[in-house]
Amino acid sequence: MQNGAGDIISPFSKFVDEEKISDLVSGKHRPASPGTVTKVITLPSSQNKRAMKTYLREKLFPVGHDIRSVLFKTLAKRVECSTSMFNEQMYTDFVAENSLHDKTSSIPLPRYVDVTNEFPVYYLNNIGVCEAKKLLACIGFHFPHISFSPILPFIISLLLHYDDSPSQVFGHACHLMFSNSKSVHYLDQTKQESMASALLLKELSQRYASTSHKSLLNLTSDPESVYNQWIKCLFLGLPFKTIVILFDMYLLEGYKALYRVALAILKFYRKVGISDPSDIASAVFEFCQIIDTKVSTPLLFRKAFSFKLPSSKEIKKMHQKIQMSLTHKQLDSDVTVYHRNPWDYLSVVKEVTSNIVNESLLSTLYCWIPETEALNKPKLLFSTENNGYNIQTFFSCIEEHEPTILLIKTLNDEVIGAYLPSAWIERKDDCGFFGTGETFIFSLLPETKVCRWVEITGSKDNTNAAANQNVSLNKNDKVLPPVKPPTGTSKDGWSVTLPPIHRDTRNTSSPAIRISDPVSLPPLVGSSCLHTPPPNNKPEVTQPKGDLFMMADSRGIMVGGGGGSYGLFIDSALKNGFSNHCTTFNNKPLLPGENFTCSVVEVFGFDTGV
Repeated sequence: MQNGAGDIISPFSKFVDEEKISDLVSGKHRPASPGTVTKVITLPSSQNKRAMKTYLREKLFPVGHDIRSVLFKTLAKRVECSTSMFNEQMYTDFVAENSLHDKTSSIPLPRYVDVTNEFPVYYLNNIGVCEAKKLLACIGFHFPHISFSPILPFIISLLLHYDDSPSQVFGHACHLMFSNSKSVHYLDQTKQESMASALLLKELSQRYASTSHKSLLNLTSDPESVYNQWIKCLFLGLPFKTIVILFDMYLLEGYKALYRVALAILKFYRKVGISDPSDIASAVFEFCQIIDTKVSTPLLFRKAFSFKLPSSKEIKKMHQKIQMSLTHKQLDSDVTVYHRNPWDYLSVVKEVTSNIVNESLLSTLYCWIPETEALNKPKLLFSTENNGYNIQTFFSCIEEHEPTILLIKTLNDEVIGAYLPSAWIERKDDCGFFGTGETFIFSLLPETKVCRWVEITGSKDNTNAAANQNVSLNKNDKVLPPVKPPTGTSKDGWSVTLPPIHRDTRNTSSPAIRISDPVSLPPLVGSSCLHTPPPNNKPEVTQPKGDLFMMADSRGIMVGGGGGSYGLFIDSALKNGFSNHCTTFNNKPLLPGENFTCSVVEVFGFDTGV
């Protein structure tokens, strides 16, 4: 860009050592036209992602192009996220409260930073490095659930190169950390997620760059040493001018863009790398450092873009499957990663309005759902008490929300349900079953048990009581004991071992739940088939597959299929249902009698602040 006098203004922030970076910036470079700047600012909001990807792939804007004064900021703001989890003021307050305004050294790195990697200084000056460490410390302070994230230091350093406001950099990083994109994976936040990403790269290499993978096998008996350092190779090994362009693609496509470039590096290493290295991991890293002498930057990205990888959504599902498989393997080897405790969620589910569960039961359920969702408060989307027993109303209230929790209270005071990661609007695609491997069914009363996808657990019998491992994917997770029917001495009808949860008994907006009270159903809406007996001729599942998660049709709502029946079924009247064995969860029925009649049906979403 140019100022009023026609002088060229640097796109770099005040945190960059411009003397060092001057070698990367051509003195003959012409400033971008105002029209180009405007196009970059407006394109993300006015055009689809495909148009933006095409535009950036054609341009490959260099490091010193003045469009970069707005490019990273614009792309980061474009990421869908849960804005209720953060605000930029959090960084300002953190610096003030810890007296870090003038501090320029001795700022310790938080525990989630991979200390085996060199800190990514790039072209930051001393003040810039200090600000990067403050930002990382602030993230560690406010978001302790992030236990391992090798990519975060690189994200912070790169953003600081083109942004004078550290608090704004904090906000942009939070967009990535709290992304609620349905398809794009932006950030690993635990050791397991990081391991899953490396294993997924290996799987993609086997499928889409098989010759490169076979070449690795010929060079080493430990190819994992190469795949495990892939983030380091990309963000510490590649030349800075390549990293900056890669980061453009990452802000649009997440990890899919990183996988593309990693596969391209392996391809080129096979062709022009060291043929017989003594240390293959070091050889690949060193190849990344000199790759611009072997392969031009446009050619590297052209090769990366040529891979016909699965969709971003499919890649995210593959990552989830690998991660959950790792969790099961760790359970089998008694390796504990993180203990989830119902006490941690009492404040999250406090004052929830429900005619089925109280805070104690819901906090137990929160131990089973993905940790990123467990940060958000539950939000009641549908209740037969409020909305009636009409399946059209049911879907109109919930179909665009994901994920959701389905809760059912039967006439026998049993409480069962399902965690549903996908939006029910996908049923309109006429694709039969849909959903992901995060789907599970559960029982809270009369006993506590959860049944997860058999591909994750690998279990012959995937129905486990609360003391077993499948409840929370961790043998050592603390689970509240089963809730028993009241003896008449409990004010709200629940008997649990938690200390009393003090309630304002004068508040009648959330009625107390008494299991011993007779159930009085509200007026029924659209009830032409409500009084039919429990189904004797149950809908059949013809597919023998084990990945049948969610489906809905004129018969009703199904969760888990295969083997001739469903893990959980409710008819279209929201009145009768059953729970049987199915191959997806390889479960026993959730209830002793299999068939049940619904007293209350509720669906909860999550309040993400969007």
